[in-house]
Amino acid sequence: MRKEIIATDRAPAPGGKYSQAVKLGNMVYVAGTCPFELGTGKVLYPDDIVEQTRLVLHYMGEILRASGTSIEHVVKVTSFLRDLDDFKAYDRVYAETFAHEPPARSTVEIGKFPPGMTVEIECIAYIP
Repeated sequence: MRKEIIATDRAPAPGGKYSQAVKLGNMVYVAGTCPFELGTGKVLYPDDIVEQTRLVLHYMGEILRASGTSIEHVVKVTSFLRDLDDFKAYDRVYAETFAHEPPARSTVEIGKFPPGMTVEIECIAYIP
């Protein structure tokens, strides 16, 4: 089995030496996705956990589409929040995307993000 690197211009480009996603067999591993403006890397919706979460989940969906799958096939999510006090607001937006049969999830508070950034999300999905 050979891995395939996934890249799309419909989500932020990697800011370092990593891929947006890697496909191996029928599994897709999406790297941490951030609320960055396409092309500039500027943090969008500074300090707004609701809009940043919505944007990051949209970007994840675009990466998954480029991989040949979709958000409905996500099996595991890891979310990184700047402040766990934002969890309720984040979770409300998250629940809009994963309303039925939500994936397994871990949520971790991160001590330091770029200024204005509140959330980063990564996931694992399968290709049916």
